[in-house]
Amino acid sequence: MEPNASLIDAIAITEPRKASLYFDIKRNTLDDGPGIRSVVFFKGCPLSCTWCQNPESINTGYELSFDAEKCIGCKDCGDACPEQAIDFSSPDKIIRDKCTQCFKCVEVCPSGALERCGNDIDMDRLVDKVLEDEAFFEASGGGVTVSGGEALMQMESVGELFARLKEKDVHTLIQTAGLFNYKTFESLVLPYTDTIYYDLKLIDSDAHKQYCGVPNRSIIENFKKVQALALESVIEVLPRVPLVPFITDTDENLNGIADLMHENGVTKMQILPYNPIWLDKLPRFGGVQRLDFGERTGKFMPDVEIERCTAIFESRGIHVHCH
Repeated sequence: MEPNASLIDAIAITEPRKASLYFDIKRNTLDDGPGIRSVVFFKGCPLSCTWCQNPESINTGYELSFDAEKCIGCKDCGDACPEQAIDFSSPDKIIRDKCTQCFKCVEVCPSGALERCGNDIDMDRLVDKVLEDEAFFEASGGGVTVSGGEALMQMESVGELFARLKEKDVHTLIQTAGLFNYKTFESLVLPYTDTIYYDLKLIDSDAHKQYCGVPNRSIIENFKKVQALALESVIEVLPRVPLVPFITDTDENLNGIADLMHENGVTKMQILPYNPIWLDKLPRFGGVQRLDFGERTGKFMPDVEIERCTAIFESRGIHVHCH
């Protein structure tokens, strides 16, 4: 067993939480699977990637978001807060260790600068909402995608949602970072899943722990299991690699991932070029930037770098699609 892996294994074998929480539902998307799709973003993630595109998804509980650019300075929120957790002299405005997530400030905010992140799911309402676009799913070959965070932290909800969607013959897709209880997944979710988009970030376990908060042993083991099912045509699996400058996009890391894919019969995959939008989201939740690689931190990835990364996988005969 890897050093300090016991905690991660404990996370991976924990039963899925029964109280489900989502932070967004997007309809009519074209970038989260085939066709026109609805995407349900579940809250909570066992990873803590330093470049997380959805930092609001990591915490498993409710959160308060403050967007300083929307604030009009009315100070109604300060009057409404029973915990005196709003300090107008502070850049963040929110004293996070005082906030009890009562969201009274959200109720009085006229500009939408303060928002609640995290909503309980009523399954009947959720199914009805995503099926509003059922005609578009049928016409385009689309369906419903679950993402996060890590949707497979809430497998009971994902399994129930997918089971009810399959009754309507709706295509189902999971976007996952791979740290989940495989036996529970096999029982609750796999029978109703058509496609998995499986993110692989770093091949070296120590580096994975450094930048994502956890070792990657369970993630790689789960990948091998679902990829074996893909080779048997039980399910479709599309491996994906997010490209982060100097971290995941190095020749050493990409060659290691490419070897893993080649050894497990992968013939197509996707790369996700670096996107700096996470930098704007962090301050809204009191987050602190933990990653800085110079001027490239705030820039999109140039085409020449994307081409270099693509060539590494294609040299193994793996067809690459760039998101």
